[in-house]
Amino acid sequence: MKYFFTLVLLFTLATGCKPKILEGKDLENKLKSTMKEYLEKTLQPGVQVTIKDVSYYPVKKKKYFICQFHVGMRYGTTDTTGIVTGTISNDFSRVERTQ
Repeated sequence: MKYFFTLVLLFTLATGCKPKILEGKDLENKLKSTMKEYLEKTLQPGVQVTIKDVSYYPVKKKKYFICQFHVGMRYGTTDTTGIVTGTISNDFSRVERTQ
């Protein structure tokens, strides 16, 4: 009986520590926030970035997302909109801008 409780405890810890897989709106919001953080770090200081929407495709074999963002940027009195494409790793730690 003692081993049974130990086994149940270990199983509970193993399933509880597994990272949650994001889907739907949560995934879109995480992709948007990850790209926004990346753009704020790499663009000139003072540029305000607004990400309007994202289209993405998961590449399971290489473990990343191919993303296309519609972005609005404002610097002082000028503003522009455009498309930013890039790849974001599944753990959201690595961002590579392709366009």
